[in-house]
Amino acid sequence: MPKLEEAPQLHETQKRLLDAAEALIAVHGIAGTSLREVTELAGVNLALVKYHFGSKNGLVEAMLNRRLDPINKMRLALLDEVKRKHANGPMPLEEVLAALIRPAVEMGLENGKEGALFLRVFGRLFSEPATFMIHIHKQMGKMVKLFDAAFEQALPGLSESDMAWRKIATLGVVQHSLLMLSMLDQLPKLIQLPIKMLKGTPSTDEVVARLVAFSAAGMRAKVPSVR
Repeated sequence: MPKLEEAPQLHETQKRLLDAAEALIAVHGIAGTSLREVTELAGVNLALVKYHFGSKNGLVEAMLNRRLDPINKMRLALLDEVKRKHANGPMPLEEVLAALIRPAVEMGLENGKEGALFLRVFGRLFSEPATFMIHIHKQMGKMVKLFDAAFEQALPGLSESDMAWRKIATLGVVQHSLLMLSMLDQLPKLIQLPIKMLKGTPSTDEVVARLVAFSAAGMRAKVPSVR
């Protein structure tokens, strides 16, 4: 099975700037984080941002690429495996979902503080001004198109509207679940109580299995007609 690739080696200054941007954006978001704050936390000169990344947008894109490149490469490798395995028939929905979900679970839950931080940064992006969504589109556009085609093959006959609703709900469930798991130790006690039933951090395999099973059921669910 394909595994997440290690991030490429970075110049020490680049790494410090990316680490600082990630830490600040996880708390304040992109719009709420200034380059001056990033350089102060990184302990480097403001001019070095322009030298290494060109602009704030370039810094944000590099920050996202560092985490999302390995995830998306693994997703596509897993999807290729599913396609080869079922070359003569339809692709099972659960296997397509596992190819989409597993890489994010591995990145978020198997990389300590860096993984948890990534999940928080990614969660913040969806509350940013719409103009910042260009970063997500640039990084994930090709991968999304390939998975869209796989979902259409796994669930033939769905209308575009039904498929869109199912994908939105599935991505929301996965993102929220991983975010909550990454923050278990920091949540207020009243919120922790129902989650404590998990009895410790579950393994990657368990998280993937539960999210795939739940998402597959939701994507197959019949929706009553509304008039």
